[in-house]
Amino acid sequence: MKKALLYITLFSALVLTLNSCKSEPAELITFITAPTGLNGSESSLHKSSDGTILLSWIETSEDNVSKLLFSTLQNNNTWSASKVIASGDDWFVNWADFPSMVSFGNENLAVHYLEKSAPDTFTYDVKLTVSNDNGKTWNTSFAPHTDNTHAEHGFVSKVEMNDDTFLSVWLDGRQMAYAEKDSTITKEMTLRSALIGKDGKLIDEYLLDSRVCDCCQTDTAMTKNGPIVVYRDRTEDEIRDIYYVRQVNNEWTEPKPIFNDNWNIAGCPVNGAGITAKDNTVATVWFTRANDTPKVKLAFSNNNGETFESPINIGDIDPLGRVDIEILDDHSVLVSWMDTVNENTVIQLQRVQQNGKLSEIITLTEASESRSSGFPRMVIKDDLAYVSWTNVGDDKLDLKTAIINTSLLK
Repeated sequence: MKKALLYITLFSALVLTLNSCKSEPAELITFITAPTGLNGSESSLHKSSDGTILLSWIETSEDNVSKLLFSTLQNNNTWSASKVIASGDDWFVNWADFPSMVSFGNENLAVHYLEKSAPDTFTYDVKLTVSNDNGKTWNTSFAPHTDNTHAEHGFVSKVEMNDDTFLSVWLDGRQMAYAEKDSTITKEMTLRSALIGKDGKLIDEYLLDSRVCDCCQTDTAMTKNGPIVVYRDRTEDEIRDIYYVRQVNNEWTEPKPIFNDNWNIAGCPVNGAGITAKDNTVATVWFTRANDTPKVKLAFSNNNGETFESPINIGDIDPLGRVDIEILDDHSVLVSWMDTVNENTVIQLQRVQQNGKLSEIITLTEASESRSSGFPRMVIKDDLAYVSWTNVGDDKLDLKTAIINTSLLK
């Protein structure tokens, strides 16, 4: 009898231990310590197909050496020790044009950073590096573009195509350089992409749009029909609305607007769109200031992005944009953006159903309205959203991370 009671006690203790190891936050917001040192910024998050969550960021020393690092989220919702991917003293480090990671296949990772190609401020190349062993080692870096011009190349997004390849998308300023030598060529920023193998070899390079906004982020997602890309377009009349292109049957479609906001602005607003997809559902979020009214808008598609429904307005206080979006298992989405509330800059989150039902707006934290605060990033695993952002202190930048329990957002 005593032995039986002992077994029961040991079993109960084991169950309690296993449950405690899950560390599923019961609170709506749980802040977790980020794995960064001084001056960590320009973070991004990625969730691989096996559910592994990766955080990448840049740290820059006082002697102007930049390092790109990454960390993996552990089972107890703590970050692993950071690992260096690459470093250099000739990088272009920018609050809006930041590195990101993508996984493809079982052990393949790809990450990009920006490297100066000439002394002018906006002359830099995209550099990609691939790991075939889950980040233990990284191969020699390379550029996905083949123009060899001293021009702007950046605002990269990436998506897994299959176990052996990934797609990289970027804004490409090669026509700016060409126009310096040939007056018949118009200075235009273009949207381009490349299909790249796990060995770092370029398989195909594509021109997706011949005239786009100069410095708004791109984003990509994979639908059942193939990849979809969102970006800010630029018409001859300086209308800068969000457009999209899709690859269907290995062919890229013609650019189409998500919605005609008709935002007329003479300069780039540095405010790109976000996109997410699951099954046949695609959702995209963007910022506009058409008619001098700031808004964050969201549109759903239930046919793999072939067409989009009328937009849903969210973030209707005084939004600054800097949006992100992730889809949940029930095909609702979680949106993040930066807003101004009672004269304070804050990071906001809201769950949105396809029927337009909005949860209460959740304020994650106060933030700085300065450019240094960058763009909050987000991934979803099960019902938990993991968010990273740059905290602007008095004398340094550092990263912050948190978990949002989306099941509590009704």
